[in-house]
Amino acid sequence: MNPAVIRAVFKRNFIAYFVSPAGYVFLCVFAALTAFATFVPNEFFNANLANLDQLNRYLPYILLVFIPAITMSIWAEERRQGTDELLLTIPASDLDVVLGKYLAAVAVYTVALIFSLTNVVCLSLLGSPDLGLLFANYVGYWIVGLAMLAIGMVASFLTGNLTVGFIMGAVFNAPLVFAEQADAILPLEWARSIQRLSIAEQFRDFGRGVISFSAVVYFLLIVVVMLYVSMVLIGRRHWWGGRLGRSLLGHYVTRALALFVLLAASTIVLARYDRRVDVTTEKLSSLAPQTIELLEKLDVKRPVRIDAYVSPVVPESYVQTRLNLLNVLREFQAIAGDKVVVRVHETESLSPQEDEADKKFGIKGQQVASRIRGTMNIDEIFMGVAFTSGLDKVVVPFIDRGVPVEYELVRSIATVSQQSRKKVGILNTDAKLYGSFNMQTMNQTQNELIVTELEKQYEVVQVNADAPITEKYDVLLAVQPSSLTQEQMNNFLAAVMSGQPTAVFEDPFPYLDPNVPGTSAERRPQGGMMGMQQPPQPKGDITPLWQSLGINFNGAQVVWQDYNPYPKIGQFPPEFVFVDKGQDPTSTAAPFNDDSPISSKLQQVLFLFPGSIQELNASGLKVTPLVVTGTNTGRVQANEILQQSFLGGGGLNEDRAMVPTHKSYLLGAYITGKPGPAGGAAKMSDEGLQLAQAEQPAAETPAVESPATEAPPAAAPPAVPATPPAGEVPAAPAAPAAPAELNVVVVADIDVLYSAFFALRARGEEEDAEVNLTLDNVSFVLNVLDVLAKDERFVEIRKRRPTYRTLTRFEAITAAARDYATAQRKKFADDFDTAKNKEQEVFDRKIKELEGRTDIDPQQKVIEMQLARDVGQRRLDAAFERLKNERERREKQIDRDKTASIQGDQNRVKILAVATAPIMPLLLAGIVMFNLRARERQTTTKERLRG
Repeated sequence: MNPAVIRAVFKRNFIAYFVSPAGYVFLCVFAALTAFATFVPNEFFNANLANLDQLNRYLPYILLVFIPAITMSIWAEERRQGTDELLLTIPASDLDVVLGKYLAAVAVYTVALIFSLTNVVCLSLLGSPDLGLLFANYVGYWIVGLAMLAIGMVASFLTGNLTVGFIMGAVFNAPLVFAEQADAILPLEWARSIQRLSIAEQFRDFGRGVISFSAVVYFLLIVVVMLYVSMVLIGRRHWWGGRLGRSLLGHYVTRALALFVLLAASTIVLARYDRRVDVTTEKLSSLAPQTIELLEKLDVKRPVRIDAYVSPVVPESYVQTRLNLLNVLREFQAIAGDKVVVRVHETESLSPQEDEADKKFGIKGQQVASRIRGTMNIDEIFMGVAFTSGLDKVVVPFIDRGVPVEYELVRSIATVSQQSRKKVGILNTDAKLYGSFNMQTMNQTQNELIVTELEKQYEVVQVNADAPITEKYDVLLAVQPSSLTQEQMNNFLAAVMSGQPTAVFEDPFPYLDPNVPGTSAERRPQGGMMGMQQPPQPKGDITPLWQSLGINFNGAQVVWQDYNPYPKIGQFPPEFVFVDKGQDPTSTAAPFNDDSPISSKLQQVLFLFPGSIQELNASGLKVTPLVVTGTNTGRVQANEILQQSFLGGGGLNEDRAMVPTHKSYLLGAYITGKPGPAGGAAKMSDEGLQLAQAEQPAAETPAVESPATEAPPAAAPPAVPATPPAGEVPAAPAAPAAPAELNVVVVADIDVLYSAFFALRARGEEEDAEVNLTLDNVSFVLNVLDVLAKDERFVEIRKRRPTYRTLTRFEAITAAARDYATAQRKKFADDFDTAKNKEQEVFDRKIKELEGRTDIDPQQKVIEMQLARDVGQRRLDAAFERLKNERERREKQIDRDKTASIQGDQNRVKILAVATAPIMPLLLAGIVMFNLRARERQTTTKERLRG
């Protein structure tokens, strides 16, 4: 190679592009199209993410137009002007010419990408994007452009017409762009293989912030192959006669085909032995340090064998899950070495692998829905993993697309390799987490998924509070303990006061299971067929529990919050309380306590009709907040939420009194410490106090009599014999037992741990779904139990999920519109109440005037009063109905105005983003054209200059 020739050819072609107005037109169009693709689609603001996901989706199609505009003149212009022969006669090789022209095209494309950085500037004005993610995106854009430029060059070497060169450049690049849609015209088996070669598939890692070695090599091999083909085409004069007069056409064709085979083989091999670099800020596409530490420190007498039964072909929505599963398994094998043996079995229906998976581990194929060629299909796929070590076995029957693959696998490895498991006790209450036979429906109900999830890590047992709870558990899970009877409540309270780590989930209005009574509601009839249920035993008093924990739990009122992070789903009632950083942009209080391993790094948790917790000032316990709402909140009475019907139920009461309070409410708290003198121990019943003392260790248990009145344990006199036996030294009175160290988490909602949220997590994000709920309910509940059980190995791994950078600055704008709408709604509600009270006062005044009349006889007075009541009540009802309709009309108008205001702000952002994108190319065009004009004036005589 001759660097001087390459530099000369590069300079000539690069400058030629920027002295033509047509070049700037294409640059402006490219910048405007990238801005349009980034900001204009509705998905950008609906997703509320500060990233380039929309541009990633459309960029291949934009490049399909822009790349041929760069390459069409690379050689076609030389042939059109007749300078190609002159260029080929200079003392340079064909490689020098091809490289010079290719590097010039790359430089032009790089300049275009630099101009598109205005999209990054706009994102930075709307939020705080992850710069590592954007860097990986742009590396991917550049690498993709290199490959498409090389392909476009081949088209230019085939023709001397610019238009034909543009069309052929687009046609030659189209297969790589549209290969993603191969399943629309080809059988699925062929389509999957072709899709692996598409730009979209190879770019996928770059879009996630990962620079993939296999993807880089794939695109660079395309460059090498296409540059070689360009060299062959530029040297067509040598095809028909070599040194001995023989044709070299077959030789060149064979070499080109060999390079294509090398490209395909390298893609397959590198896909198996890929190396990736995660450049995102949170490093979320690589294994967590905790995972690496667990694998490196894995101490097993026998290696852990992992048998993964995975379908070779899966629907598109499960392709990424399959790849993640296989990649994580390979990372495990590489890090753990001989401690972990991985076997991947490609499993299809009716194959020997399917029979083995079913008989050995109970892994069966799962029916999943997929959309292919516009039609919904049901496919049976396998994605189960079995872990064995000696006689111990853990089976994950199916890894759905929303399940955190790394967490699921590393937890299973740690569980199967340990000698014993910690124990979780689930308290039997009216919240039935275990399945049972329902006499009303005559069906067997299934266990709640929380039980299934816990059994993957712990030994899980049921705990009955009919008798004193003497066994110690690593953690006791109590869901809706307010439904216990008084005797059960005493036994449960004694266990808590004895220092038993306990997770209490209490709810004033259980939403997902209406058979569970709210905190202040009566118990439902228990057992029996319809009409034969046994009357329930009365509920015990749960107040001593709250006093013992140093908190007040409002069991009669439900918290609501006017915040919906998913505006595309507008039917959420306000009692669906979303807790995340966007709930109150103006507040300095964090929604989650980042200092607690339970709640740190959580992004969003949904509480359904929750209660609230308040710390008592007199308590000597430490109450650590875990989850806190914003201030755009209020309360509603639990007994007013449902419409009362003849059968005792009904839908939501539209007229329930939503009282705004604008306070932050505590929805979860971690309570530790020893009760002080003002604590709840003094509030316990006699029976509960005795049980609490009975569960203390024998050496610390004082011999006390049952106190006649409620008093702290230390106040009771010790019971000792009045006269010691002869020959014995009188024993000193036993010291009072020290209060136990309490270790309790209280959450003001039980819906947060129900199966609906586990199913939602397993389903994951759906590409065709308008909205995907990204909730951390499962992580929050499991964190609570792990921390209480002192098993925090997987807490940090479980939390690992993308920290989505949202459009925070735009959120503040929309928050202002929402606050204004809330204030207007409150004003109209106050006006409604005032007008309603005024109408009622008029009615009451008329009735009093009739009651005070003495000028008519009593019988006539009764008739007129009844008539006045009837007429007045009808008028009052009509007035109330008119006021109600007016309030609803005004509230709808407020919502319309709020929506119009937000949409107006969005449209302004879209217009500004697209309008400002071409400014930089236009400025560059002005500067270059001005300089060219100035040089022209300097080198041209005055007679030839235009006037």
